[in-house]
Amino acid sequence: MRKKINKILGKAEIVLGRKKLLALPRYVQLEPTSRCNQECIMCPRNEADYDSDFGDMSYENYLRVLDEIPTIENMQINGLGEPLLHPRIFDMIKEAKRRGITLSMNSNVIWVDTPKKAQKLVESGLDILKVSMDTTDSKVYDEIRQSDTYDKAVAAVKLIVQARGCKHEPQIWFNSVILQQNYKDIGNILKLGSELGVDLVRFKPVDTFDIYKDKGIKVASQEDLFYEMKKVLSEFRDVKVKHNLGDLINNFSNYSRPEGDYPCFSPWLEVYIQYYGGVRLCCEFYSKKYDVGNIFRENFKDIWNGEKMQKIRHDFWKGKLGFPVCATCNRFGRNMEIYKKVKKFKF
Repeated sequence: MRKKINKILGKAEIVLGRKKLLALPRYVQLEPTSRCNQECIMCPRNEADYDSDFGDMSYENYLRVLDEIPTIENMQINGLGEPLLHPRIFDMIKEAKRRGITLSMNSNVIWVDTPKKAQKLVESGLDILKVSMDTTDSKVYDEIRQSDTYDKAVAAVKLIVQARGCKHEPQIWFNSVILQQNYKDIGNILKLGSELGVDLVRFKPVDTFDIYKDKGIKVASQEDLFYEMKKVLSEFRDVKVKHNLGDLINNFSNYSRPEGDYPCFSPWLEVYIQYYGGVRLCCEFYSKKYDVGNIFRENFKDIWNGEKMQKIRHDFWKGKLGFPVCATCNRFGRNMEIYKKVKKFKF
């Protein structure tokens, strides 16, 4: 009941453009660890300018997050590290599920190298497992992830699919980041997902943030990318796996921030919490310089309604997204859907 009331209240506060909120976040992305077993070329943690250390969130601090934000409906339990490396990740999943939270996780699944580990992951209670799979070419996989583990990743998916059997719990997605290095392989990724028995293949244009100014990872010609996606959608019409290519094509312009003063509603809905307690607006904010507080040193409500957050809401509601990272945001699709629903009231 508390979460339902919070949801209704939150929607009303968006329409009213309130800066100090009664509602708390409904969505949280939480980083259990920043340690990783790959060094992906599109990940800011591997850049020279990355300013965070590497470490794990303690289980006690994790419980503090859940206690201070009891309104969480959906939580993604990963950040810039590999969540399966955390020594208590399955305890974290179990506790979140006990509290009625829908839980998803991004993982390269390299940790899953035995049937026993696959069974443990399947029985954890996780709702959605998003497997990072950007190509079907082992050499390209090595180039993108700086890790000669393509065969291990495919083997892990097979183990997980086998372990869950016909229950389809958790859902298994391929998360495929579209880069210059792999966009010609989109069709083969669909085929692989179908052959392995995953539930969905979700493609997403690469986040370039503002930290590395692309460096040759973004598809050089967006026209070529659009053409390739349309070709694959036509040629693989009968592929036996769900995917988002149609939506991506139809809303292609919304995967980057459009021109104009469009508002961003993230500061009303979600937060991103780092392993050390740093609170940020969302996962686009990769640096400590974007922290608006620390949940392990401050009360979360004081952070959520502090001067920094109220100023951000004031600016974001007017479409004044002054952070450099906002200029390269490719998460605007969901935001524009919210905008369409509320603009008739205020905008």
